[in-house]
Amino acid sequence: MKKLATAVALVVGMTAVSQADLLLEWSFSGATPVVSQVANSIDSRLDTGGSYNDLTRGAGAGTSTGNSSFRTTGFQNNGISTANTDYFQMIISGGSGYSLSLSGISGVFVGTTSYAVTPGVSMQWAYSFDGSTFTLIDSPVARVGVGPASFDFSGTAALQSIADSTDVTLRFYATGQTSTGGWGFGGNSSLQVNGTLAAVPEPSVLALLSIGGLAIARFARRRTA
Repeated sequence: MKKLATAVALVVGMTAVSQADLLLEWSFSGATPVVSQVANSIDSRLDTGGSYNDLTRGAGAGTSTGNSSFRTTGFQNNGISTANTDYFQMIISGGSGYSLSLSGISGVFVGTTSYAVTPGVSMQWAYSFDGSTFTLIDSPVARVGVGPASFDFSGTAALQSIADSTDVTLRFYATGQTSTGGWGFGGNSSLQVNGTLAAVPEPSVLALLSIGGLAIARFARRRTA
């Protein structure tokens, strides 16, 4: 019985959660204005190709002239709404065999002084599993002036243990103090997506775990009988 328990423990260890604090990272240092930019660093267990892991723009968030940044003068002071077209967007998905949990996003923000004066810029992310219906995440984060800000996704149940090969579309919205806001991400390592990827056991492995667990339970009952 000890051998069986050891075998089950080994299988459990093989299927343990695989962690990666940093899933995606963009660096805009030295970059010229672009419509979209693929992440500079991508966890190898994520889906890739196509539009995965690209930072793109909504129709209302065109490019600005700011170098070493990914920003727009399209952000307005009209509040935050998933109906707005002034947003940045990315699509992320755990690769085959890996479920995805998102813990948050951090960024370094740059922009015009007038847009970020007190009370500052309000910023918020939203998510969608179909690319059309979006839900805002948590509460807006305020930033006065340029610099870093973080967004916590750990309390959003829908963004935890997402099945492998499930597309998650994330959109970034901002509203500031002028009607044309120069605002966005800038500098080196200025946008990071954090979370975990967990290996999903194959059906045959799950069956082995189930059989092993039942065998251990029966042996325990016999010993206490």
